[in-house]
Amino acid sequence: MTKATYTLGTLSVFIVLLHGTLMPYIAIFGGRVNVLVALVVAVALNYGTATAMIVAIATGLLADTLFASALGLTALPLVVIGYTVGQVGRRLFRDEPLVAVVISFTSIAAFELLTLLLSRMVFGVWWGRAFVSAFVPTWLVNVAALPVLITWLGKVLPQRKHEVI
Repeated sequence: MTKATYTLGTLSVFIVLLHGTLMPYIAIFGGRVNVLVALVVAVALNYGTATAMIVAIATGLLADTLFASALGLTALPLVVIGYTVGQVGRRLFRDEPLVAVVISFTSIAAFELLTLLLSRMVFGVWWGRAFVSAFVPTWLVNVAALPVLITWLGKVLPQRKHEVI
């Protein structure tokens, strides 16, 4: 394992802890920034599909183990996002600011919808009110915050792609 792999692993653990401990208490108009999605999208754009899916499953399962009531409820949507963004990122100019905005727009919507659908399957309850009271504010806050986070994470992540995983 290289220094770049350790850096990415340490950053992933830090992001999971930040997501589970601090982010639930920071709400803007009822929406919370999802730093896990930002990490997976930044890794997918910088390193590709395989690395993004590994980081997504690792961070998702760690977050589920530490903070969620059902294992896989966070991990599965993150893996889908990591795969999709990694595949789309191969065909886009990743340095364009509009790319980060569009990917943030679709990634957070996909994450929230997949999480609502999975929670329906796991718990047998449809969170109809949660769609309006939680999904819309969370989506709006993340569309504004994720492009900034993705750009910042792209600068913080190790630059030697061949050394990561």
